[in-house]
Amino acid sequence: MLATLRLNFGRILLGAGLVASVLGFIGFRTLNPALPAELALYRTLQLFYWDYSPWDASKEISMPWMLITAMWLAPLVLTGAIFGVTISLLEHRLLAWKARRMSGHTIICGGGEKGRVLAENLKERKLPFVVVERGRELTDLLIAEGLTAVCGDASETAVLARTGIRRALRLVAATGDDHDNLAIAVAAAQAMEGTDPAPSLSIYLHCGDPALCALYQRNRALQDGFGGVPVRVFNHFRNMARQCLQEFPPSPGTGNVHVVLPSLSSLGFALVVEYAMVGHYPGDRGAHVHLVGRRAIAEAGRLRSLYPAIDECLVLNAMELPETSRFAAKVAELVAQHPEQDVFTVYPGIDDDHEAFAHALELAEHLHDRPGLRMLLDTPPGAPVRRLVEQNSALKHLISFLPAGVLTGGYEAIINDTLDRTARRIHDNWLAETRQQIDAARARGDEATARHHEAKATFRPWAELSEEQKGANRSQADHIHFKIRAAGLDPSTVTPAIWSRLSDADVETLSRMEHARWSAYLWMTGWKYAPQRDDSRKLHPNLVPYDQLDEPTKDYDRVAIRHLSHYLTTNTPHL
Repeated sequence: MLATLRLNFGRILLGAGLVASVLGFIGFRTLNPALPAELALYRTLQLFYWDYSPWDASKEISMPWMLITAMWLAPLVLTGAIFGVTISLLEHRLLAWKARRMSGHTIICGGGEKGRVLAENLKERKLPFVVVERGRELTDLLIAEGLTAVCGDASETAVLARTGIRRALRLVAATGDDHDNLAIAVAAAQAMEGTDPAPSLSIYLHCGDPALCALYQRNRALQDGFGGVPVRVFNHFRNMARQCLQEFPPSPGTGNVHVVLPSLSSLGFALVVEYAMVGHYPGDRGAHVHLVGRRAIAEAGRLRSLYPAIDECLVLNAMELPETSRFAAKVAELVAQHPEQDVFTVYPGIDDDHEAFAHALELAEHLHDRPGLRMLLDTPPGAPVRRLVEQNSALKHLISFLPAGVLTGGYEAIINDTLDRTARRIHDNWLAETRQQIDAARARGDEATARHHEAKATFRPWAELSEEQKGANRSQADHIHFKIRAAGLDPSTVTPAIWSRLSDADVETLSRMEHARWSAYLWMTGWKYAPQRDDSRKLHPNLVPYDQLDEPTKDYDRVAIRHLSHYLTTNTPHL
């Protein structure tokens, strides 16, 4: 209630001022019909600063109620306005003073939807933060909602200095403009120059274009160009795609996994990339992605131009939709061509939830008895479409909804504490095993093998890895729950003891999956096959099918599967 009053205080004052003006004008004309309109207006304005002197005091005993009301209301409006402005200025100064003295906090640059979700999530976790927003109106809105916010341009180092950036733990550039976010990240790095001791700040840079985000992630320019301040590039749609596969993992059984998309919007693009990275199942099966739309062929061509090796990672099928055809009918025709053991995840529409709902209803008519079918809609909680589905048992069986904003734009989605902890443990274990191999090689006098291991680009601590190298470990962590399900186990109940009882046949099946996932990550980040390894040119001899690997290389995958028990926790499904 109080927050609503604060948000609408200006509107309330404006309305009261208009009412006072109208009543005063009418009151003066009623008191003296001969009073000219311009003079009545002037005398009305005088009421706002307590300056009313009647020209005929004898008439005060018969003043109309309109004038009496205006005489009290008008000065109260002015007093309220002065009070509101004073409180606002003091509140902004107080918050700015508080921000300058924060330590170990998060600076959120951008008070839009992404920034607000993160801020509210941090507030729930009782973690310190400050939002920097360029627009004064939006800043006031954030403050009225109880969030710590300051007004200013975060791409200016002077503004960042007012947020206590040198004592901050992290900065999240989350405006709606990719260029602004990059400028903010550069300004933040400049603001940290000369920090003693070494800065603890980490920069999280949002890039709304998934393709540009991937380019940033696999290029060391951002990491090397920020004076030692670590930079993590993230994308809201990639977070959503990752969460989709976590919440709605396809369970193919003996069939294939199919994904149907109407277009490659930002979310559609991110979904395809995510399926290419981690959508790998027993029997060397990857996901089958079907683009069904008016520009499907052109969109598939653009995807292949950005990821030339994507066909090594999944089966991409583009189906051009003629003007006279309907999406639902075409998809129903596609599904009917495949056996019932195949599973289909259909995104009926990503940009328009009402159109998506119509497509979903039509698909439900065509395929209501089809096993292994699920439709996912991007509809927020509380929306009319969502309520309709949730109240209908038949629709609830077929239709689900994409993850909520806190899962895709909150603390865990952006900072990825859980994912990074697991990824780091994966890397640390590999590092320890590699050191053992180096020591063993030197013990037997095999210096060439020892130097070969030491020369590996990833033979370094986690903090010194590039974002692309860290991403390989994150991808492995993301794939853990796929492997658990492939072994016929439940990620929510599996324990290290249960995992240790896997048969050799199970380990071999999962090793093939791990090699397919590892290969997909390299293919998608621009690596190519070559007989000799060359990290500088992104060439690797192991980018071949599992059966073509030598036994020592297969053992790497087998060991990785056995060691998966190290990462099993109570929240394994949400790694």
